[in-house]
Amino acid sequence: MQFRKTIPAIALGVVSLTVPIAASAGTDSSSPTIEATTADSSQVESATLTDNNGKPSRSLSVKAAPKEAAKGAPKAAAQSEKVFSTGEVTGEEFSSIGLSWKKESAVDSGLTAETRIHRDGAWGPWQNVPLGLDDGVAEEAKRAGAPAFYTDDADGAQVRFTSPKGSLPQDLKLSFIDPAKSPATASSDREPSDRERRTAQAGQPDVKLRKDWGADESLADPGYKTQPSIKAALVHHTVTGNNSYTQEQVPQIINGIYIQHITVLGYGDFPYHFVVDRFGGIWEGRKGSIEMRPGTEIPGILGGHASGFNTNTFGVAMLGNFEPNNSEGGEDTGPDPRPTEAMTTSLADLLAWKAGQYELAPEGSTQLVSAGGGGTNPHPTGTVLDVPVISAHKDVNVTACPGAKLYETLPDLRKQVADRLGSG
Repeated sequence: MQFRKTIPAIALGVVSLTVPIAASAGTDSSSPTIEATTADSSQVESATLTDNNGKPSRSLSVKAAPKEAAKGAPKAAAQSEKVFSTGEVTGEEFSSIGLSWKKESAVDSGLTAETRIHRDGAWGPWQNVPLGLDDGVAEEAKRAGAPAFYTDDADGAQVRFTSPKGSLPQDLKLSFIDPAKSPATASSDREPSDRERRTAQAGQPDVKLRKDWGADESLADPGYKTQPSIKAALVHHTVTGNNSYTQEQVPQIINGIYIQHITVLGYGDFPYHFVVDRFGGIWEGRKGSIEMRPGTEIPGILGGHASGFNTNTFGVAMLGNFEPNNSEGGEDTGPDPRPTEAMTTSLADLLAWKAGQYELAPEGSTQLVSAGGGGTNPHPTGTVLDVPVISAHKDVNVTACPGAKLYETLPDLRKQVADRLGSG
């Protein structure tokens, strides 16, 4: 993906991806410069917003936060709170944006981000961008960062950050992600591929392959990341910014997650083993997740979904945000953002399939051992946790994932899986 070298002025924001102007960090300038300093791949263009010390580049304007925003806050906090803005950036089309920073960087726990998107000749409203500060950093990741934020097909964005401490992470980057166009949804009446014939298993629901969402296999690490076995399933939500996505948009959203994690954050592959969309579609995430089962050359696949607890687990991500009242960002979720019936049915089918293969008791418990890592994993290396066999991300890490309204459904989900296996 290539942004245009010269970007026209829009309103007060004059922004270029290659040609700097005289604005400097720490000023009140409303015309910062965006320089595309890194082209991570043909599908990603990134701009560096802070240096290795967290000092804002010319890509950002800096202002003191409005006084009303600090009402009731301590005087010292009111004096330090700042707003950093990229101004308005336009260019060629993208479908997701990503934010990332140095893995070891200190991050203001109160840091928030907002974006507004330009499409069809107009700017949309400001939306909160989830930063994933409570999701931890997977051991395999090379950078920390936010989930891919789905924008649909857009050609411009403005991002602003508010920091109570007046600081930003080190080596903060803004990435524009443009996945290759993917087939909308695998047709149910198409002929199965050789791999599908080879990997179809007893009790397996319809699982769409990585090629169905357009995975560029050259980006992922070669081979499989194996582990000895599976003892538990961990349920997640993706918080990708849009709960009302269409069926045709699903592959593009999943592909954005893939590219953000691999190209921007430095993962070896897709973080989750499987993804379930709101229409009930089940999608293969990490390579080898369909084939993995005991007694084979792939007894288990090691994921990248839960800090310190990837060993002996597999991760299933529900596509959307199930935390009430938009508290995690993106599209307004309202007070009761529950997963659809189609979604929970497919999740139960998927879990019953894998639980049957690994002889797991859906309503039982198991023990997991922490690999440490700190951050959102508060359990030191070697800590043994007793957890349900079907657990959530928040059961092992300090996080809101998978959202309160999805978490509420887990007791019933365990019963549904047990009923499918005849153990209820």
